[in-house]
Amino acid sequence: MSRVLLPVLAILLFVFALPAEAQTLSTSQFRIEWQVTNRFRLFQDPMFFRQHENAWRQYLLHVDQQGMASDERDSFVARTSVLGSEHVLNDRYIAFSNILRKNFDWRGWAAKGHDGLCYDGRKRSHSACGGIDAYVMPQSHAIEMWLSGQNVPAAAVCEWRIGGQLVAQTSCSDRVSGEGVALPYPGGAEISVNVVGEAPIITAARVKDLLIAGLGDSFASGEGNPNRPVAFSDTRRFRNFYPLRRQNDAGGGAEWTDELCHRSLYGQQLRAALQIAIENPQSSVTFLDYSCSGASIADGILGPQTYVERLASTERSAQLAAPMIAGGPKDSQLYRMMRELCRETPEMKRGLPTCPESNFRRPLDFVFLSVGGNDIGFSNIVAWASLRDSASATIASFFGATVSAKEFAARMRDILPEAYANLASALETTVPVTSAADGVFDPSRIVLTAYPDLVTNEAGDLCEASPDEGDDEDRYAANQSLDMFSSWLTAQPDRLAKVREQFSLLYRRMKDLAGDHGWTFAGRIYADKMFEGHGFCAQNIKRIADPAEQLMIPCYGTAERDTQTCQTSLSGKEGSWRPYNPATQNYPYALRQRWVRTFNDAYMVINQKVRDRFGKLDEKASAAVFSETTGALHPSAEGHAAMADSLMLTLRPVLYDMLYGER
Repeated sequence: MSRVLLPVLAILLFVFALPAEAQTLSTSQFRIEWQVTNRFRLFQDPMFFRQHENAWRQYLLHVDQQGMASDERDSFVARTSVLGSEHVLNDRYIAFSNILRKNFDWRGWAAKGHDGLCYDGRKRSHSACGGIDAYVMPQSHAIEMWLSGQNVPAAAVCEWRIGGQLVAQTSCSDRVSGEGVALPYPGGAEISVNVVGEAPIITAARVKDLLIAGLGDSFASGEGNPNRPVAFSDTRRFRNFYPLRRQNDAGGGAEWTDELCHRSLYGQQLRAALQIAIENPQSSVTFLDYSCSGASIADGILGPQTYVERLASTERSAQLAAPMIAGGPKDSQLYRMMRELCRETPEMKRGLPTCPESNFRRPLDFVFLSVGGNDIGFSNIVAWASLRDSASATIASFFGATVSAKEFAARMRDILPEAYANLASALETTVPVTSAADGVFDPSRIVLTAYPDLVTNEAGDLCEASPDEGDDEDRYAANQSLDMFSSWLTAQPDRLAKVREQFSLLYRRMKDLAGDHGWTFAGRIYADKMFEGHGFCAQNIKRIADPAEQLMIPCYGTAERDTQTCQTSLSGKEGSWRPYNPATQNYPYALRQRWVRTFNDAYMVINQKVRDRFGKLDEKASAAVFSETTGALHPSAEGHAAMADSLMLTLRPVLYDMLYGER
């Protein structure tokens, strides 16, 4: 070896033998961490998403304090994550305590997010955040970055880069976010960080954005649970007995994400999509919600429907006083979805909207589906189970032909198979839902959810109801739940039992039909009896004095028994509100035992009124069509949260493979 090379080799050996401390950051000691800041893109405000993420984490901390074994803990969390978050967000007690909140918002968490969505309620499209292209095809995702490891050097200054571009220069212990801190989509980029003047550590980062669409009926839309519930007056009364709206005009009604569809942020499909985003920090969810109260397969999903909202007419017969608002020829959920997925205006072929040249903005990862109940007469069997035999012909005709349990079962057998077959064919023909790059339609990504059992008491038994019509019906919880309407409604135990039998038959029928079409069936809400103990008559006896547990509607006056509605006073003495004040103690979203909206709840939460063509309330038309019962016998916000948990139980294994690869 030449004498010239020896000094050079000596210098190189010295340089490479320097201690590791010369490089402040190394991959052996520190790691780049990152997460998407607003992972549920329907929400405009990242802080609104963070509120939900923090609620879930608070719930996890509570569960960790219960001393469960690891497997038991994981199973419990998997079954209750959305419900637990709902309790953190909406209970009027400090979560998991008996201490009342000082600044409790009786309206519920959705009230604060109602005006901050990427859904335009006026245009009825997901275009409120820069247009439909910007929503369906994001160009980037804002992220938060930080270093993990022991003894992160807070005194050192770190340079952060995304794709080679400097985005921040700050203390190495700081979490970095804000303007310019975003990953391009779909390609992603390298994130690098280094102490000023030193070599960086680098990681590749790419957001996995899931595109999910929700189709279906009132059990998907959130019926019974508006974003902003109605408020009541302390002094003004209806018929001198019952609560009256604080603002009894068109501006005082409940508020929805989509008014015609009674769609809200509480719907099970939305809550499941939101939970996916919460649990997967390096992913995001773009959610397209088309679910609509009253929808069936033919009239709602594949074709236009009549909505639950009504418009007063000049005709005063019971049927025509306030007909339901009818949708136009292209007013179907399938058409609205295709209009937003397709770059071109959909073309109608054989009655179905199709995308010219299959020029889609992007394919769907999942379609959440809740439908079938209205196809076979869910509202009709409810009428059969609750209408008094003595109800007038006018009332009976308004509810349409009642459907007995026997007829409901026959419709399950004769109508549902063809209806589902038509839907399966339409979805495969038109909708780009795939699981691979080849673009082949994957029916397993259609996820059909089961309906829950709505008629159990707190013990899990059938709701107790009066065996006979009479003056003492109010002694039974099921009858108390509809006492405002007891002149024409009652709870009949024999019919409730037959309705419960139909829930079991419907579950099995839907499971079989989903399998026939290759759909994924999310049936744990029924199979695991997740609603058991939480039906429309259930009460927490330990908290029976809590207004949220009361089944009776508030009334002004007195009665012989605590369970009776108020009676006309012959003495003329002033009365008081009982069992609670509707103006100051109405808590539509507070924790309670029942997860089902009763007829009384529908009045106290939605209080739907009919409006005329000038936008004014029409009280006579409202009374003629019993509009104030709209939303009854639907899941509450807690019920929808439990249904979202059921959906997540089915989805998590699939999501794990999609987002993290093979186990």
